[in-house]
Amino acid sequence: MLMSYEGARVVRSCPLEEHPRPQAKRKDVFILNGEWDFEINKNKDIPASFEKMILVPFAVETELSGITQRVAKDDFLHYHRTFDIPEGLEHKIAILHFDAVDQIADVFVNGELVAHHEGGYTPFIAKLKGLKQTGNVIDVTVSDDTDSEIFARAKQMNKNGGIWYTPTSGIWQSVWLEFVPENYIESFKLYPDLDKKTLKIKATFVGEVKDAVAEVTYKGKSVANGVFDEKGETTIRLGRSVHPWSPEEPNLYDLLLKDGEDVVESYFAMRKFSSIMHEGHLVLALNNKPYFASGVLDQGYWPESGLTAPTDQSLINDVKLLKDMGFNMVRKHIKIEPMRWYYHCDRLGLLVMQDFITGGAPYKKILINLRPFIEFNFNDTKPRIHKLLGRGNPESKAQFLKDMAPIVDHLFNVPSLYCWVLFNEGWGQFDTAETYKKLLALDNTRTIDANSGWYDQKVGDYSSRHIYFRKVKIRHDNVRMLSLSEFGGYSLKTPGHMFDEKSFGYKEYKTIEDLNLGMKKLYETEIVPLMKKEGLSTTVYTQLTDVEQEINGLVTYDRKITKIDPELMRSLNAMLKF
Repeated sequence: MLMSYEGARVVRSCPLEEHPRPQAKRKDVFILNGEWDFEINKNKDIPASFEKMILVPFAVETELSGITQRVAKDDFLHYHRTFDIPEGLEHKIAILHFDAVDQIADVFVNGELVAHHEGGYTPFIAKLKGLKQTGNVIDVTVSDDTDSEIFARAKQMNKNGGIWYTPTSGIWQSVWLEFVPENYIESFKLYPDLDKKTLKIKATFVGEVKDAVAEVTYKGKSVANGVFDEKGETTIRLGRSVHPWSPEEPNLYDLLLKDGEDVVESYFAMRKFSSIMHEGHLVLALNNKPYFASGVLDQGYWPESGLTAPTDQSLINDVKLLKDMGFNMVRKHIKIEPMRWYYHCDRLGLLVMQDFITGGAPYKKILINLRPFIEFNFNDTKPRIHKLLGRGNPESKAQFLKDMAPIVDHLFNVPSLYCWVLFNEGWGQFDTAETYKKLLALDNTRTIDANSGWYDQKVGDYSSRHIYFRKVKIRHDNVRMLSLSEFGGYSLKTPGHMFDEKSFGYKEYKTIEDLNLGMKKLYETEIVPLMKKEGLSTTVYTQLTDVEQEINGLVTYDRKITKIDPELMRSLNAMLKF
C-alpha cells in the first residue's frame, strides 16, 4: 500500500488532536476523533448493533479508516460512539462540531435529532443542552450519492481515473465538542483596513452582552483595545503599530475577545489585496504595491487518507515545501481544507487562491477534449449552455448559490486568502455575471477570478487562462489583471511511488534530469518574458503532488520523492518579481 511518512504516525486514539479552529479558540474543547462503532447497510434506521470500527475522521473509502469500501447511492453509513462530560462543565452549553461530512448527514444525541446537514464541504454544529455526566450517545447517519448533479463533488468520481479521483464518503474532517457559557460570542468577522490603520469587528452574541471587549497584542505587547457597541461592533485604531502581512513577512496580531465568562482567542493580519498600474499594465497589488503571485495548484489528497491529511504535520510539510521552493502562493483546488491548513498558510506566509467547489452533471467529454486546443466561448446566461456545462437542473444551481454564503463566512477571517475562484474550466458554470455580483456582495475585500481558464464572461478581476500542450502565449486585455491560473503539468513516472500502473500528465519526461531542464526552460523562455512584456501577475503551476493516476506533481503522491530541485525552483521564482 502507498503511504506517506505521516500516515504511519497517525495516533489511533485521537487522530488530528490539535485544536481544529485556531481562528476562534476556547479552552474547553474536546476532540472526538478516534475509533467509532460503524455499520454500512441499506437501512436509514440506526442499527441495534455494530460489528465494525472506523477511524474518524477518515473517509470510508480510505485505508486509514479501516473500512476501505466504496459507497453506493442507496447505502447508509452509521457512526456511533459515547462520550462523557468533564467535571465542572455540566452547567455549560455544549456545541458539537462536524467540520465536514460528505454528503447528507443526520446527527442524533441521546436519541434526539439535533442536526441535519446537506453538502460535503462546509462545517455544521449542534447546540446541546441537558447532557448527562456520563454515557451520552452520538449517532450519525450519512448517505452519499457521489455522482449526483445537485451537490458539489469536485474531482470525486465513482469511475475514477485520470483527473478524476476516488470518492470521499462520510465524516472526513474533525468532530469535536466545545463548551460555552450561557452568554457567549457566537461568531465574528474581521475587517482590517491597512489604509486607515484600523481593525473593525462585527460580532454576533448569544444572550446578554456583558461589557464585551476586544484586546489586540503584537508579539506579546499590548497594542489597542475596543469595546463592542449595542450592534456588536467595534473599531480598533492601531495608530503607529501597523505591521503589514506578506508572504515575506507574515506578521500576525493576536486578538482576544471577551464577553463575561466567554473568552475567545483569535488572530488577524493587516493586509490589502487590490490592483495597481505598473509599467502600463494592471497588476496584482499587495499592500498597495505591485506583487507577483507565483503559486501551484494543490488538490490536497493523500494516498492513505484521501482528502483528509493524516496528521497536522502533513499540512505543515506541504506548506513548508512550497515556501522552500520559493513559491508565495497556492491555489487550493476542488476542496476546502480544515482551518488548520489556512492557519499554517497565515503564520508561515503563503497567499491562498481559493476555489469554490465544482459540481453539476458530468462534464461533456467533447468539451474537455476540444477546449484545450481550440479556443471558443459561450454566453452562459442561456439555458442550453447551462445544460451543456452541467447546470441544466435548477436544483443544482440553487444548491451552488446556497453554498456560497457558508463558504465565504467560514473562510472570511483567513488573512492569507486573497482570491476567490468562482468557476473552473466551465464545469457547472452558469450566469457568471450575476453569480459574481452575489459573491462580491458577500466579500468585497478580496480579488475574484470569475472564470478560471475557459468561457470568460468578461467580469471579475482577472483575465484568467489555462494553457497546456502548447507554448504559453497570452496578451493583457488592459482591463483586468492577467493570470495564468493553470499551466505546466509536466509528468514523470516514479516506480514504487505511484498509485497504480496507469498514468496521466500533460507532458511526460523520462528522467528527473530532463524534467528539471524542462521546468527551467518553461519558466525562463515563456513565463518570465510574459511578466515583463505583458504584465502577467499570477501563475499557477500544475501541481504540488501527484494525485492517484495524475503524475504531474512537484513531488510524488506519497511525498517521498521530490521531483523538482528546490534550489532550481527557488532561482526561477526569484525572477518573478516586479
